[in-house]
Amino acid sequence: MSNVDKFLQLFSDFEMVVEPRREQKIEKKKTAITVKQSGKSCSELRKALKRLTSEYKRAQKSFKHNKISRQDLFDFEWRIFEMQEQIRAIEEDGETNEY
Repeated sequence: MSNVDKFLQLFSDFEMVVEPRREQKIEKKKTAITVKQSGKSCSELRKALKRLTSEYKRAQKSFKHNKISRQDLFDFEWRIFEMQEQIRAIEEDGETNEY
């Protein structure tokens, strides 16, 4: 007995109409970011990264004094990594848009 037959036997009291999925054509819009906008967002991210780095240094000191856990320290490190990746992505995108 196949799975379809089992399904039909279990749900024989229900009436179902199955229609094939229609393909929807959705156009993805690319947003054009100007060099000025990317420069501004990159500088804002660098400022935030600088603040986060100073917070991370304070967190390291707190960790040494057993005031925060290893996981909290790891969270700081992960946020710094994510922010660096965002900056890198914006800079790479800016380089490709200049040509």
